[in-house]
Amino acid sequence: MRKLAALFVLAAACGNNDNLIVGGVASGATTPDVIFDNIGSSIHGVATLRDAAGNPVGSPMGVIIMSDRPGLCDILAAHRDYFRSAPEAYEALIMMVPLGYLGTFIIGREGTDAPTAAEIVATSGKQPTTPFHALNNSYIALTNWADNGGNATGSFSLGFDDPYNSGTAHPFYGRFKTSFCSTLEGTLLP
Repeated sequence: MRKLAALFVLAAACGNNDNLIVGGVASGATTPDVIFDNIGSSIHGVATLRDAAGNPVGSPMGVIIMSDRPGLCDILAAHRDYFRSAPEAYEALIMMVPLGYLGTFIIGREGTDAPTAAEIVATSGKQPTTPFHALNNSYIALTNWADNGGNATGSFSLGFDDPYNSGTAHPFYGRFKTSFCSTLEGTLLP
């Protein structure tokens, strides 16, 4: 009986979950505990970064977003400032890579990788957001990118700063298989 129980535990541990984020951050003054125990949405699309006034800055980017909120694409279409002024509690990992390329993108590396970035945004309710920013030498590996109904797939290993200046880096790693979201353009990313 013990061997059978051990086999069930092993089989459960080897399950194929397409979307996984491993890592965590304890709560702070403006951020709840960040533990991605449920991925409700995993989406990708094209978006242009925007300044505080909403004006476009730079070229369009490939954007991958994983969040605990189901129906995130529809939510973002209705609330363009969702990641800057949270209307509800949520947590999201936002990754940005140069559009039109596959491969491994290293944050802080010059050349094609230069615009690569990642942020975690987590709120406990209606409030302005305090994002965690990915540190240099973190990476995002993109193995597939398909527009109009296809998937983006890949993995990541990211270290995040602490917005409360504790001097502690917060490691997160995982994998993604997203659905295409045609309405990301115009979303105000953090």
